[in-house]
Amino acid sequence: MRAFQRPPEVAALEAAFARANEGGNGYAFVSAPLAVSALLDLLDGGAHILVSEGLQADVYRMIEGIRRRSAGLKVGFADMADLAAVEAAVSDETRLLWIEALAGPKLSSPDLPALARFARSRDISTVVDISAWTDAGAQSLASGAHIVFSAAPGRAFSEQNAGVRGGLVAFSREKGFAEDRFAFLQTAYDALPQPGQAAEMLRDLERLPEEMARRAASAAALADILAQADFVEDLFYPGGGAAELSLTLKGAASEVAGALGRLQCFGPGLAPGLPGTYWHYARRSHEAVPQEIRLALGIADGIVRIGVPAADAATLAEDFRAAFG
Repeated sequence: MRAFQRPPEVAALEAAFARANEGGNGYAFVSAPLAVSALLDLLDGGAHILVSEGLQADVYRMIEGIRRRSAGLKVGFADMADLAAVEAAVSDETRLLWIEALAGPKLSSPDLPALARFARSRDISTVVDISAWTDAGAQSLASGAHIVFSAAPGRAFSEQNAGVRGGLVAFSREKGFAEDRFAFLQTAYDALPQPGQAAEMLRDLERLPEEMARRAASAAALADILAQADFVEDLFYPGGGAAELSLTLKGAASEVAGALGRLQCFGPGLAPGLPGTYWHYARRSHEAVPQEIRLALGIADGIVRIGVPAADAATLAEDFRAAFG
């Protein structure tokens, strides 16, 4: 339970995030990793969790690189868009599904209501990760999920424009032990953002619907243009208001990386999906994986996830033509 008076800026941010996701209570954290850590601390040591294939790199590091060892978590991976695969991967020890709204290089999109119904039938908690702000209208909690999480970058962070990424969490309207425990953890971590950071995050949240509409329009138009480009081998665009697309660009990983470096409208991202950024899997999250294993996993040398900004699609397409022509 909330046992202390929060700064008004933090209280306003938390209420706005919960309202935007049709939830009960919202919780703001000074950083996204602290929010992820608190969510994982809802689990008992040794629990099994199933996470989306292609998990965001920062969340992957916390789950696989830290909590697998420190908390003895058993971690499995599945394409959450394949309900049969999820059903086969869970066990009696599974306590959490960590679901990305759009996952991996092919932008896999799960059937959230079906996943939520299955998880509830097995008494498994669900967290839906919307960190890329890709689908602000997903309404994960209304679909039956227990918790929604988002890293809140505040602007299009790139390696040249880095900053603290706040974390936002909202619970469904159901009240229970897990949420009481989470509220305690937020206090125990001393994790609230400062008022200035909270006010900035709130401004970004309020601008989000309009920004997402403009980004989605740009993404749809850019996908139509690039689908015809001779330097594109394959294109994945989920539609439905998404502001991202993925391209399999022709050439070896080194050639693709060199061409990406010539882009003027896009830069390397700190995470996949941020607007105005690209994520080249063969040179980022899967760089240390041998090529033959990458290919077996479906990670082609040239596959790149693009976070589309709110900009003229013809200008963005010309940027790609100039870099890859």
